[in-house]
Amino acid sequence: KNIKHSGNITFDEIVNIARQMRHRSLARELSGTIKEILGTAQSVGCNVDGRHPHDIIDDINSGAVECPAS
Repeated sequence: KNIKHSGNITFDEIVNIARQMRHRSLARELSGTIKEILGTAQSVGCNVDGRHPHDIIDDINSGAVECPAS
């Protein structure tokens, strides 16, 4: 507990993980699965492209970041 993670992962890797986990997700669209993976990255303290994962979730919701269709 209380372990500081300094990991960084790219958004493309998040998309690849979401595609692999798609069948286990309850989300209707891939963007929902991507948000689930970003939430997990946030909970373990991992950054995505040097940014906080919740900032990227906000960008997806506002349309600033475009998610692949499938």
